[in-house]
Amino acid sequence: MVAPLQFIHSAFASSIPRSTRRGGMGIRLAVWGVALGLATAAADTVWQPVTNYSISFPGDRPDAAPAINPFDNFTHFGTDFGWMGPGQARLESRAGAIRTKADGEWTGAWHSLAGLATEGQRLFDPTDVTGLGGPPEVRAGVVAVTVDARGQGVLRVELADPGKRVKWTRTMSLEPGERTRHRFEFSPAEVGPVKFFNWVAEPGSAVEVSAIGFDVQKPAISDEEWLLRVSLGKLRRCHDPEDGLTRDRAHLPAGVFDSVSSSGLHALASAAAAAEGWLDRDMVAGEIRRTTRALLGIQKAAGFLPHFTRNDANGLPVVHPGTEFSTVDTAITLISLRLAGDVLGLDDVQDAIAAMISDLDFDLACSGDGWISHGFATDGTTPLSGQWRDWGGETALVLMLEAMVAGREPKGHMNPGGQVFRGVQFISEIQSLLYPDFDRQAPDLLAGTVWPAARRDLLDRQTRYVDKYWPDSPAARAGIFGLSSGEGGMPGQGYQAYGVDTPAIRWLHPHAMVMGLALSGGSRYSEGVHRMIEAGLVVPQGLPENIEIGLSQHNPMQGSLNAGFEALAAYHGLRRAGNDVIDVASRHDPLLRAGVRRFYAD
Repeated sequence: MVAPLQFIHSAFASSIPRSTRRGGMGIRLAVWGVALGLATAAADTVWQPVTNYSISFPGDRPDAAPAINPFDNFTHFGTDFGWMGPGQARLESRAGAIRTKADGEWTGAWHSLAGLATEGQRLFDPTDVTGLGGPPEVRAGVVAVTVDARGQGVLRVELADPGKRVKWTRTMSLEPGERTRHRFEFSPAEVGPVKFFNWVAEPGSAVEVSAIGFDVQKPAISDEEWLLRVSLGKLRRCHDPEDGLTRDRAHLPAGVFDSVSSSGLHALASAAAAAEGWLDRDMVAGEIRRTTRALLGIQKAAGFLPHFTRNDANGLPVVHPGTEFSTVDTAITLISLRLAGDVLGLDDVQDAIAAMISDLDFDLACSGDGWISHGFATDGTTPLSGQWRDWGGETALVLMLEAMVAGREPKGHMNPGGQVFRGVQFISEIQSLLYPDFDRQAPDLLAGTVWPAARRDLLDRQTRYVDKYWPDSPAARAGIFGLSSGEGGMPGQGYQAYGVDTPAIRWLHPHAMVMGLALSGGSRYSEGVHRMIEAGLVVPQGLPENIEIGLSQHNPMQGSLNAGFEALAAYHGLRRAGNDVIDVASRHDPLLRAGVRRFYAD
């Protein structure tokens, strides 16, 4: 008889500290095979962890049943997990594994495979690990269930539905001295959608579980399309289609810590996918309209949108305590949504975004000499001390947004020089997610910079960085690079922004490599994507948040902002030879043209 799941949930704090702002990967099987002595999957499959306990609980912990911090402890699927059974006192976490003592009643762990455990309507389809749907030939399906375990006794693994009913199970007998990956062939069509991956240690069993996951069959598509699909799936996994906003992190509940800029990027990436026939057009149009309605009714400051929101007691989104109303996030959001409306021909969305842009009061956001503030404090009236002065894409987007306000003579400035803050990669490329104009070889009208030359220079510095500081590292040998913004290390270490001007940084951000190569790397893009696949970065649940230069540690957090960067850059990379629906829309939208004329004459 199978015992029911017993869920443990930790309550979220009423606010999330600012240090966490902006936020899966199975490391290459060969790497894990060397490190753990495990067999690797076949060449046409990819190992996709559900969780790796060395990431969730690194190091030794004295407590018998470790408490779960839901902001820092999550699965590679962007979901939650917890303990089950009456014998939970048997559990302990040490040195990257969950162990059970021999004495006591049955116990184990549950892991949601789609959304949070409480979201019973969200299910995992094992025939479609990316979650994008589509015909069988483009889907990535589970072919085997894997468990990395050793010890003595009986260990059972299960896949269960939201009602905790087991739909698939296997039992293994463990013998002392073995350290193996247990692999069970699996037929996803026979099992159907599931909610939970559980493991259960029977009474009298002293076992150690270090990782659980799936072997997944890759579809026979190009490397570039594979990267785009896994990136888009990661982004859409963060979105709440009912309320219209996008979670900052996939493993958070909707309405707790939502990202306004990610909501815009989600709309645009999904619109491009619908235009290409990869997503249902009517479904995506409905999502974009709900996002637009949410932003029309959201709390604003001088017309500018919050960076992050949470729902108030009435379920309405308001600025998250300790965060700001942001001029650059407003620019990213509104320009992305305007483009999404263009791509799918949604006149109501285009009109609504035009009205929101007209309502922006840049006089309140500008200093007397024309420098535009980063935004307003949480109170909605106090201007932030930071100003958009640095050369780069973030400043450019704010300046173009100002030029789009009807009847306004734009005042904003930008320093010349062609050097972005700290050499952070995304800052030189973010504008080109939305505007193809910054590929022009002529100096721009505002700063006198030849953008393609400045962007290529930073990309070249990025590609040389790992060789410069870590020439013998696995990352250098594999050709992996990328210094940008995001989580600075393993879960819990917080948001950081480092670039090539900061020496000896060990943690790399894959979104930077994708953006640089897709948007300004030219013919190097395909080679770069292939290197990322060979290094094990491109797995069905999306790129990792970061990867350490040894390629043996990573943060699998599914953050929506970097997912948006990855998905849009990968789309442009796939369509770099032409037929790019975003670039076409950008070139033909009169409101967006008014913005770009600050930099280039039409």
